[in-house]
Amino acid sequence: LVRNDSDVVSNTTDEGEPGGEHQTDGLETFLHLLKGYLGAGCLSLPWAVSQLGLSWGCFGIFLMAWWTSYNCWTVVKIKRFILKTQLMRLNADQGDDDVSVESSAASNATSITYPDVGEWAYGKQFGSYVMICICVQQLAICTVFFSFLAENLLAVMVSAGLDTNFLGTHSGVMTMAFPVILSLSFIPTLKGLAPVMAWGTVCLVVGFAALGFIVQQEWSERPEETPSLKLPQFPLAMCAILYSYEGICLILPIESAMKKPEQFKLVFVLAMSLVAIILAVVASLCVLSFGNVTNGSVTAFLLEKYHNDPTITWWLMMANTAVSLSVLLTYPLQLFPALELMGPIMSKRMPRLFKGTPTSFPEDHFNDDLSVFEPLPPLTEHAVHSYGLDETGEDYKEDEDEEEQDENSFSVVTSVTSAAFIGITMQGDSPQLRVTLVLLTYAVALIVPNVQVLISLVGALAGSSTALLIPPFLELAWIRDLENRDQHLSCEVEPSLWMLAPDTSKWGKFWQEKIKCYLLVVMGLIFLVIGTYASISDIVNIYLGK
Repeated sequence: LVRNDSDVVSNTTDEGEPGGEHQTDGLETFLHLLKGYLGAGCLSLPWAVSQLGLSWGCFGIFLMAWWTSYNCWTVVKIKRFILKTQLMRLNADQGDDDVSVESSAASNATSITYPDVGEWAYGKQFGSYVMICICVQQLAICTVFFSFLAENLLAVMVSAGLDTNFLGTHSGVMTMAFPVILSLSFIPTLKGLAPVMAWGTVCLVVGFAALGFIVQQEWSERPEETPSLKLPQFPLAMCAILYSYEGICLILPIESAMKKPEQFKLVFVLAMSLVAIILAVVASLCVLSFGNVTNGSVTAFLLEKYHNDPTITWWLMMANTAVSLSVLLTYPLQLFPALELMGPIMSKRMPRLFKGTPTSFPEDHFNDDLSVFEPLPPLTEHAVHSYGLDETGEDYKEDEDEEEQDENSFSVVTSVTSAAFIGITMQGDSPQLRVTLVLLTYAVALIVPNVQVLISLVGALAGSSTALLIPPFLELAWIRDLENRDQHLSCEVEPSLWMLAPDTSKWGKFWQEKIKCYLLVVMGLIFLVIGTYASISDIVNIYLGK
């Protein structure tokens, strides 16, 4: 029953087998992680470093990199713990039938999601809460992308004298961008998105290069003194840094899509280290060159400061355009977690409208979204429940005859649209669902005034929950489950945890880990309260006309 970690987490499909051609290699995974974390949020970091001072600002960037990366890796470890327990159960039940065990491992490894981990830990309601947070957060990010894209490209058009009637408005730019974003959103897999992320990275590099040229031009005129720590702004500045690292919702889909998931840890560490270095360097150079950055967007600050300098204005427009294109190309990656979670639900609730494209798995493989957990020994307090619509296991057939005719009327449309996108492999995914979600984010960005302020409140609540609060709670449940198991089984699953001090405290063997989790929970609550307060204050000030 003893297996190496590489055996447990490895996807056994090769390129020639079903699903193998859709898996990503190490470089493609690296690009996904890099673009998932580097985006519009980096433009707010010079302001954050200005409030914290250069030294404290860089420390805060690396601290947040460690904190969010630790939480991301916690979720990955718990997912692999669940998978390993499943494999051991299958080995015990099926004996030496290695083929069926490995086949089950390959499918289960890609079907365990963040909400599944939450349900395993605290039951169905907690899993639903995690799913809601992820979907709301990712759709909010996509909505902000529409608004950010429109604002920046509109500024470029006005500067170039291209504003004409409707196309020269905020709504017009979003409408022009909509067909491009919709087309990119039809790319069915992370493997297919890899070239898009590569071009998005190139655009981001071009934007940074343009900003670097401005830094070089103004370096000789840089202020002698750098900004110092402003204690009243410390909480808000740390929140601004935190929002640049909210990529935890992308971690499990990216890890599951890897051809060799055992390599994910190295790729993840390298990507996050590079992200932290890039953010720290960009923010520090801007503060050193321009002094105290008083605007939440460094490009807006520079436009205001150097509006009479045509050379710097031209380079700023290039930076704005490049970063905007990078954001546009990142949109489908940020939409991916919402598609993964909402697909099964929408295809079950509204099967005629959102008829999912068939996958390479057997037809009955997903009868129960949490079928991979059925053999697991649940936690003492929380048994795992099924997401299935009918807990008795019986199919809904009472109205089948009455609905057959209506269902046939939709079958032609769904068949045609699905046939055009046969590369879609996620359960419940469909072109109809993708169009609906893109339209939803476009409509919200188009209709709601000051949508970025409203979305910041959503991010403070849902984003802080998924990135900071939920992972330590999951680790506490994991520790409690380990304590309820035999020591020899737990040693095989996570040896590092058993290297802690002996049980000398009433808190149990893992008392150090528990204290760390409780501290992370308290810190997460502090950031949630601060972010929520700041967002509500902005909304109130806008309402009062301040």
